[in-house]
Amino acid sequence: MSVFSFEDLISPIGKERFYDEYQGKKHLAIRCSYPRFKDHFSWTELDNYLNSMDLNGWDRMPQCAVVLPEGNKLNPENNNQWTKKTHKKKFSKQLIYDLWENGNSIILPLSEHLNKTMWNQCEELEKEFGSGCANIYCSNQKDSNNYQIHADSTDNFLFHVRGKIRWHIYNEFEHQCKPGEATENTYIDLSEGDLLYLPIKLYHRVTTLSPRISISYHFTDVKYKRTKWYDWIGEI
Repeated sequence: MSVFSFEDLISPIGKERFYDEYQGKKHLAIRCSYPRFKDHFSWTELDNYLNSMDLNGWDRMPQCAVVLPEGNKLNPENNNQWTKKTHKKKFSKQLIYDLWENGNSIILPLSEHLNKTMWNQCEELEKEFGSGCANIYCSNQKDSNNYQIHADSTDNFLFHVRGKIRWHIYNEFEHQCKPGEATENTYIDLSEGDLLYLPIKLYHRVTTLSPRISISYHFTDVKYKRTKWYDWIGEI
């Protein structure tokens, strides 16, 4: 099975305990003995997606961001700022490749549309939490550049898809202190198939232990109508 209900994902503790003890309060890690999320996204899909940029003169890659060493994010929207810093380098396929090869992580935001498995998983979790989306995080090596300590504006369910990663979880939430003042609570090493829940506004960061792919399914109170996924091919 590639798509999981909320009940399946947290089956060791159950919904009632999740809402009483964890939601909005503290993190939760659930281990799995097999790579149950392997169909959600693959290295081949990443390669194909990144190579679609400027294909035949068209920009077919609607969103992509690269995390720089200082923890900032490079994407087409802030391309003017990036150009000034790098002596008029363009946000191009070659630039993305060079940054990737130098250990900078790539993020594909709002990417539940890239395959039907992620789309269906997002819809399944929306039954419980309302409007959501999927962000894909990819790194090609150990100790790659990733976001520095920060807090997210939504609840997150982190599906660990490929490789190994370490999550550093902090004691404080965003309203309690600034990022530099937060104190580390613990760290959690995730393998393929593991799930991590992070409550809204809890400080965290990651360290990659190997090449990795992780997917963040996250949800907001803001409601919007999701466009239907159409199976154009059917049973042809």
